[in-house]
Amino acid sequence: MKTFFCLLLLALFIAPAAAQNKIPLEAAAWNLNGYDASFITHRGVPALKIGDKGAAATGENIIVPRDVNFSNGTIEYDVELTDQTRFTSIHFRRKDAQNSEHFYLRSNAVGDPMVNSAIQYAAVLGGVNLWDLSGDYQSNATLLGSGWNHVKLVVRDRQLLAYVNDMETPALYVPQMDGDWTSGSIGFDGSVILANLTITPDVTPGLSPGAGFDPTHNDARYLRNWRISPAAALPFGTEPTEVPKDGAWTPIRAERLGLVNLSRRFGKTPGGERRITWLKTSIAATTAVTRRLDLGFSDEVYVYLNGKPLYVDKNLYNTPGMKAPRGRCSIENSHFELPLQEGDNELVIGVTNFFFGWGIVARLEDGAGLRY
Repeated sequence: MKTFFCLLLLALFIAPAAAQNKIPLEAAAWNLNGYDASFITHRGVPALKIGDKGAAATGENIIVPRDVNFSNGTIEYDVELTDQTRFTSIHFRRKDAQNSEHFYLRSNAVGDPMVNSAIQYAAVLGGVNLWDLSGDYQSNATLLGSGWNHVKLVVRDRQLLAYVNDMETPALYVPQMDGDWTSGSIGFDGSVILANLTITPDVTPGLSPGAGFDPTHNDARYLRNWRISPAAALPFGTEPTEVPKDGAWTPIRAERLGLVNLSRRFGKTPGGERRITWLKTSIAATTAVTRRLDLGFSDEVYVYLNGKPLYVDKNLYNTPGMKAPRGRCSIENSHFELPLQEGDNELVIGVTNFFFGWGIVARLEDGAGLRY
């Protein structure tokens, strides 16, 4: 009898092994969506060779294994780069063609393990790849130009751990992913060779439930509460001449890392077009004082204080004037002085977009003696 109860307790407290789902690398298991792709044997294992014919990496046209729905768990796969590889991406929790979580490797980091843009997480929201709003979610990794690179993603609720080749130390931790949905398909793009794809549902070593900690949470200097105007066309070659006096201003609040995510609000700016929206907030000062404002932005800003123009700047990727770090929206982008008068001050910022993500991050030098 004693032996029976011991065995019963053992059965109750030892969890069954996790069910690992190995995705077959054969034509019947995949939807290639028009890509130049083929199923081959490579380095002795079944593999999927993806060519360079296909859509840009926005999630609209990617290679998808059939009948896979992923929420929380671990995804592992091997990927070998080719001479044509620029990026190799995995989309996961893919809600639809316009919305997915997104992790990728950049081949230009091969051979230099300290390049801080070797890997990146960037959500695709409303058809917009938010890579230029997600500079804090990129990191370095040791990438191999020849042979398999092993990738392991551990996903739980809003958190992501990404391992690349080194399976002991995460190459990237994302405490708060940007997707506001919890499950979806997975898929791949990029000119690469893919093998050994496995999914283990609900196994998330190293991650607790919920969202991770936002390092700006304890920093009262961030301007988080704004009101926003509708987006309007702003043709190239023109500049705004005044702040709109009327319109349907609605509340918007900063998200993770103090980011006011305009792409979430407005979606994708149509190709070849340029749009502008206006953000305004109030800063009350107990006495006249000048305070520095650190401002991250994408793509251009037009700043007014108490109805008067104060500051204009541009952060255009891959141009000589792009801001550090390499044209991403970052609190490092710029700073200028705010000459605040005693009492209420109205800060208004016009923000334009025509290229990928759209948003601002604003932080005062010091909030003492102010209300906002």
